[in-house]
Amino acid sequence: MRTSTASRLTTRREILRRGATFAFGMGAASALAALPAAMPQLAGAQGGPSLLIGSHMDPIKQLIETYNEERGAQTNIEQITTPDLQNKLTSAFLARRAPWDAVFLTAELVASLADKGWLKSVDDFVNQRIREGGQGQLLERAMGAAVYQGQTYGVPWAVGGPILHWNKQLFADFGLDPEAPATWHETKNSWETLIEYAKQMTGEHNGEQVYGFTDAWAGDHILWTWGGLLQAHGGRFLDDDLQPVMNSEAGVAATQLMYDLLHTHKCIDPAVITYTWVFDASPAYLDGKRGMFITWPFMAGVANNPEGSKIAGQSGFAPNPAVETSATVDGSEFFGLPAFTENDEAALDFLEFIVSKESMRVIALGGWAGIYGDVMQEPDILEQFPFYTAVAKSYEYPIDGGWSPDRTTWVQILANELHEVMAQKKQPKEALDDAVNKINESRK
Repeated sequence: MRTSTASRLTTRREILRRGATFAFGMGAASALAALPAAMPQLAGAQGGPSLLIGSHMDPIKQLIETYNEERGAQTNIEQITTPDLQNKLTSAFLARRAPWDAVFLTAELVASLADKGWLKSVDDFVNQRIREGGQGQLLERAMGAAVYQGQTYGVPWAVGGPILHWNKQLFADFGLDPEAPATWHETKNSWETLIEYAKQMTGEHNGEQVYGFTDAWAGDHILWTWGGLLQAHGGRFLDDDLQPVMNSEAGVAATQLMYDLLHTHKCIDPAVITYTWVFDASPAYLDGKRGMFITWPFMAGVANNPEGSKIAGQSGFAPNPAVETSATVDGSEFFGLPAFTENDEAALDFLEFIVSKESMRVIALGGWAGIYGDVMQEPDILEQFPFYTAVAKSYEYPIDGGWSPDRTTWVQILANELHEVMAQKKQPKEALDDAVNKINESRK
């Protein structure tokens, strides 16, 4: 059975927390200890809000405890796994009820729920408390999934998209510059360099088969890398009217590049089309048998952890290489306000606490990339999580995900057509034209 996108996201978040903590230490506990004295005293809601949070959101759970202590409040919490989130919210909202004042939202869900009228706009809050609140430098491109028809429906708490990781030792073994990928994101057409490096590292090495590149392309996971390449070539998933435009010249070029990696250059692990998520692809990388890997930032912590990685201290990380520009696909997470509750004061008081600079330091020290680029790059935070620099830098480049109410439908259509190309059953242009036609048909 194919692992769902939501399930993979849940697991990667869990591994992010554990892997990064093992690799770089844990500063969240000390940050939490200092938090009550540092936090601004806000007008609190004595009863406390009722919250639906993800079971993976450990820093949020810790901050809830601090919030309750400061406010003398009793916050009601319900936890849910990401795979169950959509059904949970849909069941409640269809009945036009919500037992929560604020709910956890993935990037994929915001537009869909907002389109049904199930979320309240948080425009004023985001503008006044985040953009103009003097807390930190908001990574604006993390807000793309939260905006629908000109209104903001999500308050972000964590950000991140796939970045490039590479094995410096393997680079050196093949006579390649082990520091070169650090600047590829700012070098036009550096994807061509990546391909040349990958070709040189593919072959027998120390008696074992080595490939220059690996990834996870099974199912709709293929869209994380393909979406980055689409934007790197100057393309988009959807236009400003949310119409599908991925069958552009940029889309064809992105598809052809991935096809060539697999079938022409043969410098990527040929099992890539069977890997459904990051930890299907990672064992060979962690074993030193793969040169490069585009995946989630947490891999930096896992790969540099000597417990379970043979390349500890040798795994580099940077934003993705460029074509016209560097690019990736956003995987931010949010809180939203259900349309069927009236306790907005308590919910917004809690969210004001969460988006404060002090709370974002706790979140960052807990292994999660927070929403303020400057906070993530404070010296004590970078000492423990140096890959946050690459995360923040990625948000200076295109990082769209094609956010629309029917995203869960059209991503499956698009992924299926891309796999037709990888299976050598269709040409790139044919497959993308078919994808657009099927998406348009699904919308009738």
